[in-house]
Amino acid sequence: LVLASVIAAAVAAELLFTAVMLPLSGVFNVLTISLLIQTAAYVVAIRLHYYEQTRARQSSDLLLLYWLTTIIVSLVVLRTDLGARYAPLVTHPAVRAARYTMLLSTIALFCAELWPRKLAEYVLAEDGDEDVVSASRFGVRAPVEDANIFSRLTFSWMSPLLKLGRRKQVSEGDLWEIPSNIAPVNIAETFDTNWQYEIDQGAQRSPSLIRALWKTLGAPFALAGALKLIQDVIQFLQPVLLSLLLGFVSSHATDSPQPMSFGYFYAGSLLVLQGIQTLFLHQYFQLCMATGMKVKSSLTTAIFKKAMRLSNETRQEYTTGSISTLFSVDVERIGGVTDYAHIVWSGPLQIVLAV
Repeated sequence: LVLASVIAAAVAAELLFTAVMLPLSGVFNVLTISLLIQTAAYVVAIRLHYYEQTRARQSSDLLLLYWLTTIIVSLVVLRTDLGARYAPLVTHPAVRAARYTMLLSTIALFCAELWPRKLAEYVLAEDGDEDVVSASRFGVRAPVEDANIFSRLTFSWMSPLLKLGRRKQVSEGDLWEIPSNIAPVNIAETFDTNWQYEIDQGAQRSPSLIRALWKTLGAPFALAGALKLIQDVIQFLQPVLLSLLLGFVSSHATDSPQPMSFGYFYAGSLLVLQGIQTLFLHQYFQLCMATGMKVKSSLTTAIFKKAMRLSNETRQEYTTGSISTLFSVDVERIGGVTDYAHIVWSGPLQIVLAV
């Protein structure tokens, strides 16, 4: 909160100084208007930061992305300012001091937000938690539930378990409890609600298992498809950048070489795109496999409940072996489809892009 206050003071000081030197007369002052919008954005972000610090268990993903974007943009602005030798407003010591203070405070705030928070050993249930059954409340809470967006992207929340595996053989007692978003009891309850809705609509349309599964698990599966699309596009952008980089190198053997900034841009873009592709690809597989696990949990629970309600006459038609086959074979095959289901559209897309 102290760092956030310093950022607000630095932005307000720059805005006040700029408004004094460049008053809003009859001419539309783009710089002053942009500073007003920037100040309003900082006020909203700092307000949200206060609520996050006092009421949330984990750092806000939107705020982390906002602070990271602010750092990148501020670095670009300062780099531009250093080259503006004849701009009195930009080169004024007060403006530069305010911008440097804002940049350093934002970097410190961003790093502080990335640091994992230590929660109390016993955490009271939050409002609404009684409606969601979570086994983690009665055991060791999974770190992924409190991990920020960068920890989830890089899977760094698993570091404690990996470090433990270096010292000893990991046993079941060393594992965390299942996160609430993939706990079978929660997934099965949501699926039962959606499936019951399909049955209730039987007079208008026939019940659809696919629709019930999509309502239950469609959002993360669709997100996995979006990540796969971005990963496929980036995969074909890299050869283009490599061709441009080779053209840059070849131009230095001629009389009209390209600027060195082009080479830095091509090489940096290759590095950044490779990192983004790796992150998105692993998140895609993680979401697809988690969706498959949720499908298995939903169908297994539904089949088990149905088997417990069968009448004596129906039990003669469905033996224990046939019901066991549904568990071990059919459900396993349906759940395994999600791992590579997006290849149905991703494969043709890759062929089209390659051609």
